[in-house]
Amino acid sequence: MRITDSRFLALLSLLIIAWAFVYQDALVGMEAIWSRSDTFAHGYFILPISLWLLWQDRTKLLVSTVQPNLLALPLLVISLFVGLFAYAADIDVLGQLSAVTSFIFLIWTFIGNKLAWHYKFPLVYLLFAVPMGENLIPWLQDVTAWFTVSFLKLNGIPVYVDGLYIQIPSGLFEVAVACSGIRYLIASAAVGALYGYLTYNKFHKQLIFFIFALTLPILANGIRAYGIVAIAHYSDMKYATGADHLVYGWLFFGFIIMLMFWIGGFFADSKKVDAPKASKVIPHTSPRFSTSLSIVVGWTLPLLGIAFYLMQSIPSVDVVGSDKPPLKQTVLLSENTVINNSTWGVHFTHALHQNFEIDSAGIEVFRAIYANKQKTGEMISWENNTHDHDAWTMVASKRLSFDQKPSLLVHLRSTRGAVRSYLYHYKVGDFYTVNENKAKLMQAWNSLSRQSDFSEVRAVSLVGEIDLMVAEKKLTEKLYSFNFITYSFNDSLEKGQ
Repeated sequence: MRITDSRFLALLSLLIIAWAFVYQDALVGMEAIWSRSDTFAHGYFILPISLWLLWQDRTKLLVSTVQPNLLALPLLVISLFVGLFAYAADIDVLGQLSAVTSFIFLIWTFIGNKLAWHYKFPLVYLLFAVPMGENLIPWLQDVTAWFTVSFLKLNGIPVYVDGLYIQIPSGLFEVAVACSGIRYLIASAAVGALYGYLTYNKFHKQLIFFIFALTLPILANGIRAYGIVAIAHYSDMKYATGADHLVYGWLFFGFIIMLMFWIGGFFADSKKVDAPKASKVIPHTSPRFSTSLSIVVGWTLPLLGIAFYLMQSIPSVDVVGSDKPPLKQTVLLSENTVINNSTWGVHFTHALHQNFEIDSAGIEVFRAIYANKQKTGEMISWENNTHDHDAWTMVASKRLSFDQKPSLLVHLRSTRGAVRSYLYHYKVGDFYTVNENKAKLMQAWNSLSRQSDFSEVRAVSLVGEIDLMVAEKKLTEKLYSFNFITYSFNDSLEKGQ
C-alpha cells in the first residue's frame, strides 16, 4: 500500500492526535519557551524544515509503499515511560524530549524500517525543536572565562581571575549567562546539522561538519569575549561595556556562521539525484498490510491510552488562585524569630509554603515546600537559586553529612569583599540530597509509588564569619537542630482544582 492511501493516512492521523493528546502539556510548554526565549526561538522552524525536506524528496515519497512493523515498539514504550516519569517529576525538558522521540518512533512503526531509514534525517532533525542545552551554561561560562584570560595574558594585559570575575587594570568583568555563548552554540548546531545534510552525501563528512559546527562557536565566543574586554580596556571603558557588546556578539556570530559555510563549501559533494524506482501496483486489498496495520494499531493506541491514564492519576496541586492553603502548619519553626527577607538571594518561586526568618544569633533560615507535581512551578527549576549569582561568587563548597542526611556548605564573597556562608539540602519524602538530579528522580519515584507527594528545600545562612570552620559548625548545628513544619494534603484540594 502506498503512503498516500486514505486508510493509512486516516489511521496515522488518529494516532498522531492521540499522541498530541498524551503530550499536550509538553507541546504547550515547548511553544511557550519558543515564544519567550531568544535561545530557542528557532524551534518554530524545525517542523517546517523537516516537512520541507520531505517535500524536496516528494517524488520518491509519493510512490513509496509502507510496511508497518513493531521493531520500534520497545523504543516507543521506553519513550512513553520516560515521558510518564518526567511528568511525575515535573522535568519539563525530559517530557518534551519524550514527546518528540515518541513521535519519531510512532512514525517509524507506521511507515516501516525502509522508509524510516531513508527519511531518518528529517525525523531526527525534529529533536532540535526540544528546548534543551541550558545545563551547559555553567560549563560554557568556565570555558569562555578560560579563553578570555588566556588571550589577555597572550596580549600582555595584566589579569586576575576569581571564578567568573575577570579583573584587569581598566575594570572588572563578569562572564554572565548571556556571555556563555549558549545561543550561538544551539543555533550553530541546528544550522550546521542542516547544512551538512544538504551539502554532503557521506555520513562521516556530515558528522565531521556537525562536530565542527559545535566546536567553532565555542572557540569564537571565547575570542568574542576577549575582544569585548580588550576593546573596553583600550578605550578606557567607553566601548563594549554595555548593551553594545551584545550587538558585537550577534554581528560576530553572523560572521562566524558565514565562515563556517565558506569552509564547509570547500568539501561539498556533488549531489546525486536518484531516479525513483518503479513501484509495483498493489491491489486494493492487501491482507498482509491489513494484518500488520491492525497489529501496529492494536499495540500503539492502547499504549498511548495507558500513558495518558497514568499521567492523569498523579496528584497535582494548583497553587494559583487557590483561596485555601494546601499545607497545614502544625509546629512553629522556632521561637523568638523575626520574619525577614533573605539577604543572600535564595529564591524559590511558586512554593506552597515559604519561611524567611532570622534568629537572635543572626542566622537566617529559609524553607520552601513544594508538591512533587504542581500545575505552576517546581522545586528544581532554572528559576530557582540557592543564592544570588549576580551579587555573590562561590569561592568554596564542601559536602557534609549528619545522621546520613547530606548537605552542601557554600562559601560566598561579593564584589565588595563581604563574606557569607550557607548550608542547604533537599528533602523528598524521607530522602535527603544536595543533587538536583537525584531530587528529581526521587520526586518522580515518590509520586509514582505513592510514598509522598511533597518535597522541600531547607537552607541556613550566616554573614560576616571569616573563619570557615566556625561558620560550618554554627550552620550545621542550626540546620539539624530546630523543628520543621509538618504538612499533609488539604482534604479540600482535589486534582485539577
